[in-house]
Amino acid sequence: MTTAAPAAPAAPAGDRWLRALAYGLLAEIATIFTIVGAVLVHRYVFKPGLSDAEYTAFGLQAGAVLGVLAGTIYVYLFANLLMRRLATNHVAHGIVVALAAIALSVGGSIAGHHGVPRAYILASLLKIAAGAFAGFRASPRRAEAA
Repeated sequence: MTTAAPAAPAAPAGDRWLRALAYGLLAEIATIFTIVGAVLVHRYVFKPGLSDAEYTAFGLQAGAVLGVLAGTIYVYLFANLLMRRLATNHVAHGIVVALAAIALSVGGSIAGHHGVPRAYILASLLKIAAGAFAGFRASPRRAEAA
């Protein structure tokens, strides 16, 4: 016989919003680690001995692809993790997770690239959609309708 695990107690209101910001930052940091890890594995495991220009080209390509895909996935995962601690405003909290990830992403791009590539527009829209979707899935209204 299995029983449903009790829901985690809801955190105080201010703490929930700060936690949403922190989870968004963690989602973006996880994305950065994924990109760096992929580039290092490529350099030292799969393709040792290439020129610096070839490694740089791969790094840019990996960053463009993995930044969009991993960023979206991590925003969804971290927003979904946050939803267990919430009783209300699920979609809004999911969007805050996405906005925090976007802020770090765009800030890092401006600092590192001195601009924001066009791919960041798609990545940002996907992050917002992922955060909102995580909130929608956790919403009590959705559970009642099922």
